Amino acid sequence: MKAVLWRVAGLATTLSLVAAMPAAAQPATTRAVLTLPVAGTFSGGGEFTGSISINRFEQRGNNIVAVGLVSGVLSRHRRIGTAVAGEVAWPVAVRSGVQLLASTHALDPVRPAQIAWSAGPAMPRILLAQAQSCSVLSVALGATTVNLLGVDVALGAVTFDLSGQSGTALGDLVCAASALLGNVAGLVNLLNSLLGVVTGLLGGLTSGLGGVV
Repeated sequence: MKAVLWRVAGLATTLSLVAAMPAAAQPATTRAVLTLPVAGTFSGGGEFTGSISINRFEQRGNNIVAVGLVSGVLSRHRRIGTAVAGEVAWPVAVRSGVQLLASTHALDPVRPAQIAWSAGPAMPRILLAQAQSCSVLSVALGATTVNLLGVDVALGAVTFDLSGQSGTALGDLVCAASALLGNVAGLVNLLNSLLGVVTGLLGGLTSGLGGVV
């Protein structure tokens, strides 16, 4: 089985890729969507488990936000129901290695655990990077509150890391990030390009994560 290896700790996700697919391979009429797991809480001991689907990054003033949808299940001692909300905006912090490039909140230090996600036979094989010529790029989506089924759900922060080798579509973008310190517009463009490349490599992460290895 061909598999994509993820790293997750809590709600932090690491993508370490060495395969590459040109951004031009993305269908022109299809918007890239990156789906990541998320959890939250609400009043009275309620819990939310679901996913966020990021379809773009935007500049708002001097800040970067990720824009997308939230979907999942609410429960309080029993299942209440399934809800979808959008468009939701998350504050974004970006770090290249130890260098903080842009932030509206702090990046949480997390130790990832290994997760496996598999797709159909048409998927290209993507392996954990054995060597990196550039610093890992960390993209952290801050905690936010969203109204689902009439209740205010406090969603936890989500972090994903990207690494790659120079000379690949992904690696060249990761390497370019460190030169964009304080350049919010440039970082937004780079993040949207990364979104297209990563979802192209993974076939569009619209089915979420599989089981823990």
